[in-house]
Amino acid sequence: MVMLDKHRIVVAVLFSLICLGKTCLATGIGKCPRLEYMNNFNLSRFTGRWYEIERTFYLVQVVSSCVSVDLTENAKGQLEVDVKTKSRWSGSFTVSEGVASPTKRDPSVLIYKVVTNLPRVISRYLPGAGFYQVIDTDYDNYAVLYSCTNYGLAHTDLIWIWGRQREINAHLRAKIYEKLEAIRLDSERLILPKNGNCSET
Repeated sequence: MVMLDKHRIVVAVLFSLICLGKTCLATGIGKCPRLEYMNNFNLSRFTGRWYEIERTFYLVQVVSSCVSVDLTENAKGQLEVDVKTKSRWSGSFTVSEGVASPTKRDPSVLIYKVVTNLPRVISRYLPGAGFYQVIDTDYDNYAVLYSCTNYGLAHTDLIWIWGRQREINAHLRAKIYEKLEAIRLDSERLILPKNGNCSET
């Protein structure tokens, strides 16, 4: 009995450490849900500038605001990703770079790697790195992205709503919420980022 309790404590500590590295919060029992792929996802139409409209809690972004994402398709059929954020402490803007590659399972599932000089064994665990699935998009107004990571008997996930403008109308927002609920993703977990005083470039 003592050994079992010790084992549970070790597992709990390890899971907590992993979560600190991956900045996870929302946890579910069991493996990540399998979501249906988008029909005929068009990578080229997905390029361009997107703005973060809503997201689930993500520790990395607690001190960030005014998130915009620029996607450019390269000759290899990958997306070159520039993520621009504004520090809520200093007010300065920073840009992080990465590459998102369509996976063999479906073009709407992308594996994102942060551009860094760190060894691959380390860079794969950097905040933001991992698999992202484009759940839904009309390419012109909104996109919904989902990321989930398995940790043995549990999983953690993140949801983002992007827009071509900094805001989307209430009707479209309600439509997106309905779609999330239909695939059993809780829209009530979404939070509004603090996007005051965002300078456009």
